[in-house]
Amino acid sequence: MGDFKRLVAWQQAQELGRELSIAFKSRSARDYPGLRNQVLRAAESIPSALAEGCAKRSRRELARFAEMAYASAKEIESQLIFARNVEVLSAQSSEDLGRKTDHVARLCFGLMRLPPED
Repeated sequence: MGDFKRLVAWQQAQELGRELSIAFKSRSARDYPGLRNQVLRAAESIPSALAEGCAKRSRRELARFAEMAYASAKEIESQLIFARNVEVLSAQSSEDLGRKTDHVARLCFGLMRLPPED
């Protein structure tokens, strides 16, 4: 399908992963290592799924991998709410990261809706 590095969704997912990694380095995050690992695994899976989808030969396959990336973004959103509730993240940090995660999810959703090739 093309060069995954040119996908805005992939670029934004890379940035989101970096920001999540920074946010979950706090001392309180160490009290919840499973939470940190789960968030970072989900964050890593978004750009990976998009790259794999771009390696496929059809838009339908790219859309399928974009759906996986979308699901991972939704998982992160849920984990951010939990992190806020257990005070691993501040409400502001959770909100800011949630907004960025939602943006990435919307980009992935757009890729899911690509029209099929002729």
